[in-house]
Amino acid sequence: MERKKSKLSGFFDIVNTIEDWILAILVIGMVIVIMLQIIGRVIGRPLPWTEETSRYLFLWMMFVALAAGFNRCESSRVTLFLQVGPKWLKKFSEILYAVCVVGFFIVMLIFGIEVVKQQAMLHEMGTALRIPMTVIGICQPIGAVLGIIGTLQSFLEYHGKVAIGDKETEKAKALENEG
Repeated sequence: MERKKSKLSGFFDIVNTIEDWILAILVIGMVIVIMLQIIGRVIGRPLPWTEETSRYLFLWMMFVALAAGFNRCESSRVTLFLQVGPKWLKKFSEILYAVCVVGFFIVMLIFGIEVVKQQAMLHEMGTALRIPMTVIGICQPIGAVLGIIGTLQSFLEYHGKVAIGDKETEKAKALENEG
């Protein structure tokens, strides 16, 4: 599906680039750390910090990737129920999709902030790395904000992917275009 440029396209491009770089760094970091972990075990000198590091890198990767999936409306969606459901459900599906997705990210943001505040209040530290757990916990509210931005982008620039059309109408249009 072709991207429809919006007034916020420059902003979305910056956010998407930042997400892509963060994800690339996290994946490369995980590969290196896990390789060190494997090598350490093979030679009989396991590195205790590698397991914790790979876990933290994975958490960051998961929350940023979750958000990035919404940028171009590439996240999982349930369309089968909408296709077999009543017409009124199809009409409200975009609103329902927006409310559910943004609602999910708002809940994720609120609880993520609460977790980070608790980690800061208790001065939680990583066991092996001895880094503040707020550095790890902040990935959840950051992922929530990125997810809301990505959802906005998908509605503004990839609306055709968000819209749930009537399959019979789509088939008829496709047949018309072929003939």
